[in-house]
Formats: sequence, C-alpha cells, structure tokens
Amino acid sequence: MTPARKLTFQLASLLDLLLIVMFALYLEMQTVAQQQTERVEAERQRTATDLESLQHQLAELQKQLAQWEEKQRDVDRAEHASREQLGELFRELFRIPESTIQKIAQRRGLDEAGLSPEEIATLKKELQSLAASRGDQVVDHLLTFAEMKKRFDVWEVYLQENGALVVNAGSHQKRLQTGAVESPEEFSDELFKLYKSFPQTKSVVLILVSYGDSRLTHRQAVINGLPVVAERMRADSNGVARFEYAVLGYRPDAPPGR
Repeated sequence: MTPARKLTFQLASLLDLLLIVMFALYLEMQTVAQQQTERVEAERQRTATDLESLQHQLAELQKQLAQWEEKQRDVDRAEHASREQLGELFRELFRIPESTIQKIAQRRGLDEAGLSPEEIATLKKELQSLAASRGDQVVDHLLTFAEMKKRFDVWEVYLQENGALVVNAGSHQKRLQTGAVESPEEFSDELFKLYKSFPQTKSVVLILVSYGDSRLTHRQAVINGLPVVAERMRADSNGVARFEYAVLGYRPDAPPGR
C-alpha cells in the first residue's frame, strides 16, 4: 500500500508544477502581447503625427506655390504691359504712308535686285498687317523674324490656362487641341504624333513656345519636354532635319493661325 500512496503524491506534485508552468507561460504571453500592442499603438501614433506634419508641410508648400505663381503672373503681366508699350512704338513705325512705300519700291525697282510686283504687294500687306496689330503682336513678329530663316518650318506651340496645347504648325496650317499636359513625356508624345502626321518637314524646324496663365507644373512639363521631343524627332529623321526651339514666354492670348 505504501508505494501506491507515494506514486499518487508524486503525480499530484507534477500536476501542480505543470499548472504553475502553464500559468507562468500564460502570464508571459499576456505580457508580450500587451507590449506588442503598446508598441503598435505608439508606432501608429508616431505615424499619425508624422502624417499630420507632412500634410501641414504640403499645405504650406502648396500655399507658397500658389503665392509664387500669383506673383509670377503679376510679373508676366507687367512684362507684357511693357512689351505692349514697346510694340505700340514699333507699330507706329510701320504706319508708312503709301507714297513713301511707292518711292521705296520705285528706287528698288531700278536696281538689278529690285522688288518684283509680287514682293511689293507682299511688303504692303505685311506693313498694313503690322500697323493694325496690337503692340505685343508686333514685338512677337519681330522676335519671330529674328529667330527664323526662309528654310525654317515654324511651329507655334501655345499652352493655355487649362494646361491644353494649341499648335499652329508652319506651312501645314495644322492646329491641334489636346488635353491638359501633365508631364514632359506626355508633351513629347503629343508633339511627336503631330510631327509624324506631316509628310515631310524642312531641314530646320523652329518650335516657338508661349503660354498664358497656366500652372507652373504644366509650363515645366512643356519646357522640360522640349529638348526630349526635339531629339526624338531628330533621331526619327535620321539626323536629316534639325529641331530648334525657343520659349517666347507669357502671352495672354494664343497666337492666331496663319
């Protein structure tokens, strides 16, 4: 009988020890779970704080960008007003009396390299057009004339306030209205598609870019995309054609199609 009581006593002790160990493991698991929960909550709070800080910084940057764009528009308008005044002076210079034009034409007609009747008619029409133009259009004409030669194709690219493009592409008389241009790649794709629609360009293409009250991001998309699309078109022509570009800057209205 004695060995049986001893075995029962040992089993009871082992059971008590097992319960103690299980309870200790349970407490440890609870502690670990609580610590993990606290760490996750602390991390969540830090993330929320960081996110709030970033949102505040983003809002501040957007506010500064809007202020900068408004100041830039004021500068653009002031520059345009100055250009308008200068253009008015130039426009007055183009108000040449008919008698004076006739005298010049007659003197030139006596030379070997004199003007033909067609050239005289073209000259008169051009002078009349300049005299009737707005001041800024006269300045634009002079700037364009200084940039181009007879062998050039001239493409006028205008970025509207809504970020869309209006393109008047040289002698092809093709105008293109696109959606808002959001990236240099998108601008490059749009202008490249226009280029591919032409049967052939001249050996040099001059791309003149101007813009209205458009967003800075849209302007940068066009300006940064210019060298990309110029090189892309040059490579497509196997180096036969050159594509040059110039940014004329702010214009309140799109240049009229020719």
